Amino acid sequence: MKKERIFWGFLLVLGGIFLIISKLGYFPSVNVFSLLLTIFLVVVIVKSLTRLNFVGILFPIAFICIIYNKELGITQITPWTVLIAALLGSIGFSMIFHKRIKWISKNYNDDYKFEEINIEDESHVRFKSSFGASIKYINTDKFEQAHFDCSFGAMKVYFDNAIMSGNNATVMIDASFSGIELYVPKTWNIDDKTNVFLGAVSEKNRSGQITTNTLTLVGNVSFSGVEIIYI
Repeated sequence: MKKERIFWGFLLVLGGIFLIISKLGYFPSVNVFSLLLTIFLVVVIVKSLTRLNFVGILFPIAFICIIYNKELGITQITPWTVLIAALLGSIGFSMIFHKRIKWISKNYNDDYKFEEINIEDESHVRFKSSFGASIKYINTDKFEQAHFDCSFGAMKVYFDNAIMSGNNATVMIDASFSGIELYVPKTWNIDDKTNVFLGAVSEKNRSGQITTNTLTLVGNVSFSGVEIIYI
């Protein structure tokens, strides 16, 4: 958290300096909105680089190219050409580097650890789907963690027959251009710690029941929607 504050503070200071310089007439075509949007996109790119998230790298670059197309002299290829190129590049690089980076005791939001296990058993579940729709039912009384990877598709996962081995469990989500629905018991509490870029994580049918377990969501959601449905 401290490093993130320093990073944001540094970018804001640079943004303030750049704003003053632009008002002095050095960059007359750059407005405040474009500057703030650029700072946000740069942050997304830097964070995506650390996780090798190609969607979060190429699309912000494409948006920056669109914002500064006149300054860069690329008006003839914006916006659709660069957006299509970013889409194709995201798909291509994701297929080439299909193996995700392995996190061993990887920190998310500085207060949670996720250990990725490559072997699926009753307590550790892996589910991957690309360019299609799929459904998975988690039937175990020893559930601890899961890894769901969905790109350009739809995924439904049912936890109604899943019992946690303890009070807490973790689900790591890697979603790009996808829709994921997680069906969980109403007695579970959802702790969302995912990194979302142009997407959303929402809840449906949540009741006021007393919660007995906590399911923590970590990972990356890019151009996707994740819906938590309580059953």
